[in-house]
Amino acid sequence: MNLLFDADVSRYHSLSQRARVLTETWTVKNSYCPRCGNRVLEHLPNNAPVGDFICPACHAPYEQKSKNGDFTATVLASNYQKMMDAIRNKTNPDFFFLSYDAPTLSVKSFFVTPRHFFHPGIIIPRKPLRAAARRAGWVGCQIQLSEIPYNGRIFIIKNGMEQEKDFVLKQYHDTLFLEQQSISARGWLLDVWNCINQLPATFTLNDVYAFEQQLRKKHPANQHIKDKIRQQLQVLRDKNILQFHGNGVYSKT
Repeated sequence: MNLLFDADVSRYHSLSQRARVLTETWTVKNSYCPRCGNRVLEHLPNNAPVGDFICPACHAPYEQKSKNGDFTATVLASNYQKMMDAIRNKTNPDFFFLSYDAPTLSVKSFFVTPRHFFHPGIIIPRKPLRAAARRAGWVGCQIQLSEIPYNGRIFIIKNGMEQEKDFVLKQYHDTLFLEQQSISARGWLLDVWNCINQLPATFTLNDVYAFEQQLRKKHPANQHIKDKIRQQLQVLRDKNILQFHGNGVYSKT
């Protein structure tokens, strides 16, 4: 992959418009579909309801977020209600996250978060636009990127280095079991998975129980937090995300 942007493609004076054209043009010219491996991504029309790109082979839609520098805990996104509806209906796109260096017009990191890592708990509504605004009352949202397990950040380029395509495709396909989960079950599983990511490579059941109060705040209606934790650990074990060694000891695969 060529990590440099083509500076000739954008003549916009607006920095935001210029960045959008440069980054999206780079993706079309250099990336591929991480779901099926197809080398071609087609650019969708501006303001298309499903995202920015689509794979003509498997029809997977992608939306892209770009940032000068590294991404932080939250990322600005589009209309809150539309995002929530899409997640609940399982029609939301995969997301590309592209980090670039403005002075050198080059890509630093580029990763995909598959759509099945999204659930309502990671979407935060923003304040409605003021009455004097052109779109008064419009409510945007933020994606809590920090609440997505690192397995949901599948790097195509990491720290300026392109990753092996076969490895990228395997990482993606290893997470497809999440598509079969209901939205509520997915939220529980991903919350526990995110807790596990904060633990060492080998850990105990009691280490996960230490997150009980944190999980209770996210799921206040559930009165059996430890039971749910054990249930999610079993799912992750069955999907080879974890190995169980007996006596309450687990390790990450």
